[in-house]
Amino acid sequence: MSPGPGFATVDPYFAQLRRLTEISRALTYTTSLDQVTRLTVERGADLLNASAAVLMLADSEGLLHVLAAHGVPEERVARFRAPLADEVVGRLQGLLGVPDDCFIAVPLIVGGAVTGLVAVATRQPSTAADETLLSALADQAAVALENARLGGEVRLDMEERLRVSEGATSAKDRALATLAHDIRTPLGAIDGYCANLQDELYGPVNDRQRETLGRVRMSGRHLLSLLDNVMEMVRLSAGVVRVEAEPVPLTEVAREAVHLLIPAADAKLQTLQLGRPTDAVVTADHERVRQVLVNLIGNAVKFTPEGGSVTVGTARRTVDGVPWGEIRVTDTGPGIADAEKAAIFEPYYRSEGTAQLPGVGLGLAISHALVRQMGGEIVVESEVGVGSSFIVRFPCSE
Repeated sequence: MSPGPGFATVDPYFAQLRRLTEISRALTYTTSLDQVTRLTVERGADLLNASAAVLMLADSEGLLHVLAAHGVPEERVARFRAPLADEVVGRLQGLLGVPDDCFIAVPLIVGGAVTGLVAVATRQPSTAADETLLSALADQAAVALENARLGGEVRLDMEERLRVSEGATSAKDRALATLAHDIRTPLGAIDGYCANLQDELYGPVNDRQRETLGRVRMSGRHLLSLLDNVMEMVRLSAGVVRVEAEPVPLTEVAREAVHLLIPAADAKLQTLQLGRPTDAVVTADHERVRQVLVNLIGNAVKFTPEGGSVTVGTARRTVDGVPWGEIRVTDTGPGIADAEKAAIFEPYYRSEGTAQLPGVGLGLAISHALVRQMGGEIVVESEVGVGSSFIVRFPCSE
């Protein structure tokens, strides 16, 4: 029987997209880890008309644990509560009790790292569109789960610190952390929807539309990077950021940072080069030192005009008989006035000359906090109209 006048057949893909949007909205307002996991498996099963769904998360050692299940008897789930290190997919398929063509498992990915997985048992043989839809849900769930985990860490630590010392964490930090948390999930959903459109999940896309979708995704990722900086600053203020103490070859980590920024410098016709190598090895956290250098070199490239130069040098210094490893980032930018040299390391500070450029004024504050936490120091030497040098020093390990 065909629809009568005034009625239209609802496209099943459109209906699924609408349901995915509703799930995204629900995840946006869900901050409890337990609630996020339960919502993901329950709504995921409904979205794909699946008979069962399971969500697993990895612990600090990379072992997977079942955190939530839907449509699976508890006594069967109990046998899978122990961490799994291998044969995960095969054992999950056995838990759900479905053949290969009715089983879909997709990873949860945050920041390029796999943090867990979601698996469903479909009532009929699955399709590529089903897997794409579950992947879109997994992308949104992964962001929500990470926000719930990080939000819990920061919130609990802040509450403890506030009980010990009222006002230890500023109202501005708490407000910005809440704002960043609430914005991340819908931004992740926007990126997922754009990816689905680019993959033509909902119909053909022409070249002009594909290019526009790419720009939307790029803009969203830029905003996510700003939110990540806000959350990083809040975690540093709350004291929940941990750093390693390991041998770090300065020339090696400087070379890594330079290679990451060469495309940005080339785009502005700048010369970005690494000076003479040194054998200095310091005690610090390799990944965090690289993060600091990427911030410093990125700032140098951003503020230096086209055709300018940025040089990264490493050296070994002895101060009062103590050996230090030093990295110096020097640019030919506008320079920094003496009155601003202390303020530039304050969170959210934007000088008059940089207010029109993108950013929230956290890069130097984060770098300063990380360097101090690793037992080092960061100073600036600058002359207006000539350029600036940011010097980072750490104790040598040998």
